[in-house]
Amino acid sequence: MSTTARAEEAKQSSKDITASPSIDKDMYRWLEQSCPVCEAPPTVLIGRRGGSAHRQGLGVVCDVWRCATCGLIFPNPMPVPVGGPDQHYGVEADDYFEQHETGDKVESALGFLRQAEALTGGRGRLLDIGAGRGELLRVARDQGWTAVGIETSSTFAAHAARYSGAEIKQQTLEECGFESNSFDVVILAAVLEHLYNPDEIIKEIARILRPGGALFVDVPNEEGLYFRIGNLYQRLRRRDWVVNLSPTFSPFHVFGFGPKSLRALLAKHGLRPKLWRLYSVRTSVPGGGGLTSFLERQASEVVLAVSRLGNLGTFIETWAVKS
Repeated sequence: MSTTARAEEAKQSSKDITASPSIDKDMYRWLEQSCPVCEAPPTVLIGRRGGSAHRQGLGVVCDVWRCATCGLIFPNPMPVPVGGPDQHYGVEADDYFEQHETGDKVESALGFLRQAEALTGGRGRLLDIGAGRGELLRVARDQGWTAVGIETSSTFAAHAARYSGAEIKQQTLEECGFESNSFDVVILAAVLEHLYNPDEIIKEIARILRPGGALFVDVPNEEGLYFRIGNLYQRLRRRDWVVNLSPTFSPFHVFGFGPKSLRALLAKHGLRPKLWRLYSVRTSVPGGGGLTSFLERQASEVVLAVSRLGNLGTFIETWAVKS
């Protein structure tokens, strides 16, 4: 499922780059940020991202740091939107997800649910955090699961409720107040990197999962070859830019995980990876004319092809089981 979702997100991100509205620093609260995994201030500044540190000037410039202990990447200070989630995601669901093919989503969801059944011993109660348009929820209900969704975007939540027929909570996970050990499966597909409180989220998920229940997580691998080569390229061009994250422009990634940091976060809350995969999907360097843009796009394709051969893929997905 996540491979399809990531390919769609890459196409959507490329489209949004040409259409993002202008923003300014005052649209964010700038909060000092420690590593949520290690609970210590970051010590390694890796570069700048957004605004004057973006090839098309998108977003607002942020300092991007790496935790020296676990390797988690994040901006410090963290730009938190003043207008809440709808400042970033307050568009109609069909517009935001127009690159998503419903048929592909249904087919991949069926395979995804089969994995969940194999890991947990059968169908049960499922929570989809970041329900989007509600495709997974609809398929899950059709397959006999009791499915609940969380979607903080008001437009996405309304669409998901209509399409899936499932209960959609337009709240944060912590605000929902679910009972302990009340879910068999929790889904975080292409969501964790968007959230401002990953430690609290994983802690709460571990609380509401039953023993033997499974969490699915899919995140970009910010230690992958694509990001490493991208940052090296910026250095060769004598820029202090990085290609990690997108805190103030689409697709609004605010935390960057690698294998070490993701495993550390899961282990911190008693979740043990059962299945683990690194993979790459085709993406695209933002459009532009001229020889430089053409060469950048060609080099990007080569890097992605090479990353598929080893353990340096652009994305990580895992099923982690509660002890």
